Amino acid sequence: MRWLCLILFLSACIPIRDDVLQSYDGWRGTTTFTTQEREVFRGADGNGLMTARPVITLGPDGRAFGVFTNIRRRDANGPRIGRITSGGQTLDYTAHDRLLTHCIDGCQPAEVGVITLSETAFRLAAQTGLPLRVWGLRGRYNGTVPAEAFARVLAKVDDG
Repeated sequence: MRWLCLILFLSACIPIRDDVLQSYDGWRGTTTFTTQEREVFRGADGNGLMTARPVITLGPDGRAFGVFTNIRRRDANGPRIGRITSGGQTLDYTAHDRLLTHCIDGCQPAEVGVITLSETAFRLAAQTGLPLRVWGLRGRYNGTVPAEAFARVLAKVDDG
């Protein structure tokens, strides 16, 4: 019995595989595929933090490809994003909301949004990753969304 308890306890320490998340919206008739958020940037001063996750949405109008972003600061001033670039090219970024998030030890002001990509750009990012430069009112952030996150979302969608 002790061995069983020890095995169960130790198995709880094994990291859970970061699977692709799938959700269906019956109102819109869409299915969304994405991963857990991944930290892609943390500022040297400890204030700026950026997480991102690739997303594909399937619906009556076809497929949409993009990257959800969550850019936050650990001080009182929330981020104000002007533009996001990759390789010198300005990406199609839309801010969805400015809110307080991650309220564990004081809330962090955040701007959440989405970068819209073409299918070709999404498939390329699945091979190379997507380097991002965020140009904000209160600073600039550099990070890369890893290729394997894009690849896993694509594999789930392509496998049907």
